[in-house]
Amino acid sequence: MNITSNNQTQKNNLRICGGEHSVVSLSDVYDVAQPPRTFREKPNKQTGEFSVSYQPISHKSVVRKTRSSLEDAGFSIVDECHNLARDGKRYFGLFQVDHESRVGSDRGTIIGLRNAHDKSFPAGICAGDAPFVCDNLIFTNTIKLARRHTLNILSDLEFTINRAIGQLFNFWHGQDERISAYKNREICNATANDLIIKAAQAKALPKTKIMDVVNQWESSDHPEFWDRNVNSLYNAFTEVYKGNLTALPDRSQALHSVLDNVVNFNINDHVENSLDMEVVEGELVEV
Repeated sequence: MNITSNNQTQKNNLRICGGEHSVVSLSDVYDVAQPPRTFREKPNKQTGEFSVSYQPISHKSVVRKTRSSLEDAGFSIVDECHNLARDGKRYFGLFQVDHESRVGSDRGTIIGLRNAHDKSFPAGICAGDAPFVCDNLIFTNTIKLARRHTLNILSDLEFTINRAIGQLFNFWHGQDERISAYKNREICNATANDLIIKAAQAKALPKTKIMDVVNQWESSDHPEFWDRNVNSLYNAFTEVYKGNLTALPDRSQALHSVLDNVVNFNINDHVENSLDMEVVEGELVEV
């Protein structure tokens, strides 16, 4: 894919987000073998056949379908980073994407992709962003779609990916409005400390990381976040989030729920048809 010529062609450091210990090449991802399907222990009473209980899909198929869908929708991939864990059983990929209609942003748009061969989580896609100044990745519940590894995953996954990518333009608008609201709300140290505790209670942060966020709030590594507002606190969290991709989508959602409440922001007021859903045999259901 060709990279379009606007400001978003700046690259975020996706390796910082992914953690060096698990970063692999695309060929390594493609080389991971797809495990065989499994069947239920008891046959169907009417047909006598053993129905499929688990239908895995290869990491290669998930990546290829995503790349194809992005290209068909007019997006270009600026950069990508692939991560494997548990001897290749778990995959998490990051794609920084660009589009000619996306201009004037100080943040890169990131597509998160995941798949598992150990039944730990469904195949899924979500969207997030990362400021160019610090590469702090955060996902948003504006777009979060998943597909369980059951019989029709091969046909439904393409629908899942296309549906999520089609929402990227809504995602941009909603996230821009969210960041603006965060920047416009000044807070003091006492309020910031209170919000950090509330975020930990909401499982947006492990208790062991509370002081790390406090330290980033009090003295950020990046001068751009020395302003005393909710956005600076937001980036204190995302600085601490670096390296744990598996937990990031759920922690991001929990953090947004805490901070959005402070600034009286509702993503649904700015984005039509936000997606926080799961595909179950061709049907979208809320999760």
